[in-house]
Amino acid sequence: MEIIAENDSITSFSERRRLEYSVGPLLYMPALRTDIAEKLSSGFEGLRSAAICLEDTIRDDMVEAAEENLLSQLSLLAENRPEKLPMIFIRIRSGEQLLRLSEMPSSSFELITGFILPKIDDITFGEYIPHLEKVFAKKSSLYIMPIIENPSFLRLSTRYDKLERLFDMLMAMRDRVLNVRIGGNDFCRALGLCGDITQTIYDILPVGQLISDIAAVFAGEFTVSAPVWNYFKGGDPRWREGMEREMKTDRSIGLVGKTVIHPSQIEAVNKAMAVSRNDYADARLIMENSGEVQVIKSSDGGRMYENKIHSGWAERILALAEIYGISEETEL
Repeated sequence: MEIIAENDSITSFSERRRLEYSVGPLLYMPALRTDIAEKLSSGFEGLRSAAICLEDTIRDDMVEAAEENLLSQLSLLAENRPEKLPMIFIRIRSGEQLLRLSEMPSSSFELITGFILPKIDDITFGEYIPHLEKVFAKKSSLYIMPIIENPSFLRLSTRYDKLERLFDMLMAMRDRVLNVRIGGNDFCRALGLCGDITQTIYDILPVGQLISDIAAVFAGEFTVSAPVWNYFKGGDPRWREGMEREMKTDRSIGLVGKTVIHPSQIEAVNKAMAVSRNDYADARLIMENSGEVQVIKSSDGGRMYENKIHSGWAERILALAEIYGISEETEL
């Protein structure tokens, strides 16, 4: 797979958008793990971001211990200052916990890229806002990644109004929202459903349709990432085939990146984010075409593009190529 040098870029994508796209495979780690600093220092191959989780992966009676361990692990990282670290996010439980963690030593706080807000809808996000304003005042380069996974969105009679209200709320602090994330498992749990390895999340139609609705509302303005795939290396050998099938649909509805729960999934996501050589060539043609006629043929002569229609797609392809490279096998 070929990686495009940054100085070869002709896209006008902002550095901020590149940062959003660079979250890529986000690896979850329970905050009780005592090897967090070691793992993040030594690095998993291809790891771009990590989420240290204080929420669903931690028993309610173990939260205090998990917070203490998290602060200890961040202190170790701050002391050793590895040359290269992934982006680090903390998945919290509440606004109060967010405020409490923001009081950590500045050397540790500097390592944090942002916080992940779970179970978000138009009501719960509003409860975070006063806490977020206080924390944002402490660090200018701090981001949030809200996760749309609240079962309240399953109700059809209110879904679209709730999505639009949440969209407006997130737009009010657009500069702080790095990704909008989607959590498929919470929706499945609310419906008493669990897909098997032969199904993607989109085959579970009530959930797949909701994910499509979320993408339709948010993906035009935000970088929206895809739900986790629950299978990985060490079990059924079909895990990767199923994951790749799901990621094709992720990409086709505009989702960028994916939550991962095992290191074996990292390389699969990075590979899926690469762009095909044909798409890359066509994207360059679109961005380089400044002629009076704003219609061009594809690089292979078999497809038509209109600059006004396809320039946004072209910018996206070129940005992804810079970050994830070009693959002969990957088609959008």
